[in-house]
Amino acid sequence: MELAAAQIVPGNTLTAVISEDALEEGHPEAQAPAQPADPSMPEDGVEIKDFPHGIRLMAQQAIFEGFDPQIEVLENWSDLKEVSALEEVLPAGHVPLARLLRLTPEDRTFPAPVKVQVPACAGADTVWRSTPAGWEKLDTVTFDDGRATVALGHFCDLVITGKCIPLKCIGFLHPHGENAQIVIMHIGCEFCQSGLELLCSDEDVLQPLRKCGPSLQLGTFQHNEELEIHQTGRTSKIKMRFDKMPLSRRLDAQSGLQFDVEIDGENHVFKAPLVPGPATPAQPAPHPSGHPAGSAPQVPAGAGAVGSSAVPNPQVASTVPGHLMLSGRFNNAAIVAYMKEVKKSQLETRNVPVFMVDASTGQDFGQMTCEGLCRAKGMVAFCTSEYGAYTGVGYETFYELEFAHQNQLPLFPIKLCDQWPPAPQNNERGTCQNRFVFKKSLAFAEDLQMTNARGVADKIAESVARMGIFRN
Repeated sequence: MELAAAQIVPGNTLTAVISEDALEEGHPEAQAPAQPADPSMPEDGVEIKDFPHGIRLMAQQAIFEGFDPQIEVLENWSDLKEVSALEEVLPAGHVPLARLLRLTPEDRTFPAPVKVQVPACAGADTVWRSTPAGWEKLDTVTFDDGRATVALGHFCDLVITGKCIPLKCIGFLHPHGENAQIVIMHIGCEFCQSGLELLCSDEDVLQPLRKCGPSLQLGTFQHNEELEIHQTGRTSKIKMRFDKMPLSRRLDAQSGLQFDVEIDGENHVFKAPLVPGPATPAQPAPHPSGHPAGSAPQVPAGAGAVGSSAVPNPQVASTVPGHLMLSGRFNNAAIVAYMKEVKKSQLETRNVPVFMVDASTGQDFGQMTCEGLCRAKGMVAFCTSEYGAYTGVGYETFYELEFAHQNQLPLFPIKLCDQWPPAPQNNERGTCQNRFVFKKSLAFAEDLQMTNARGVADKIAESVARMGIFRN
């Protein structure tokens, strides 16, 4: 059967169970050592996924064959069983923060628990299930990486709730000013970020548009509360459905450079980035060592390529003159010295144009950063443990990384810390952006001791030459 016929599309997980006889009859190269089992899966289990909602059921093969468990995503809160009974037991301020589910069959008990894994927005901390006696809170639930996992002996309606966290509004604009869109999502929410990435990859939604800034913080709303959006001669409303985040709405565009809206009585202008580019980043090509997209290739300095091998944004690449922007935290003398070594003694000797902010007394650090980014054709990110932290200064690695991502600049990450991607301490905003931008398919060079500047520069120079960034 072809994958499309089986409704297996990007985002699904496919688990194949191959018998020993089949392996013996197959090619020798197919007889690879067995990989460690997923500890969350039963020994004879199989995983299915209900795309596009990312809901997983994990159970023994016999349960799937004998009970045929199904998932139905409910459209409205009122579709749940005994809604009034659920509202009575909900803690004050709790709202739904994941898809509303009906799991069937409801009238049969399984011989072994079925694990249900559901993506949930930030703030989710409680799972409720329907029973003949009403609704009950489940204590055997874990929340990890934006997902709630619960084991059930029989099926029911399932609701995930928690305290609502603040929202933000992001603008997207067609480069010819044909239309604009806004997207509303939770601040610092991994599930909302994942949903936004899907919207940006869809040619019928946000792919033709480019992200505008700055984003607008909206504060906290109640579930089903309406947000009013005003433009000249037009008023529209978005109902805050926290079980269906992120939310989007099409608007009018005044030009291809900016559009303005009035939201909750406050006028806000979304401006196009300085360097035009589509909303979604180009996808990197497979790593030359053979790692498939989605794996996490470990690329030490001196072995393999580093960074994205996508064709750079032609509008960025045509900027003359151009260079590689060196981005790093200047809060440590050792990292500054290392960056200068990579720049001057290594990359510049290979005739690779590079730029590193080195503002002396009387010079404007912010202006130099802005000019360096606007002329950049790629960016080398020196990723210490605090790289990408949001500090509120305005000119920092958080905004440098955001600019590079929005404008499709090829990224060349240098891993200088143990954790990957970097997770700045007590800095959720920076950590979330790092996880979003430094995808598993993006190769990096590693130099934890900062002793191999030459090996790092070799890999950067090879990747730059292969990508043809400075040919024009």
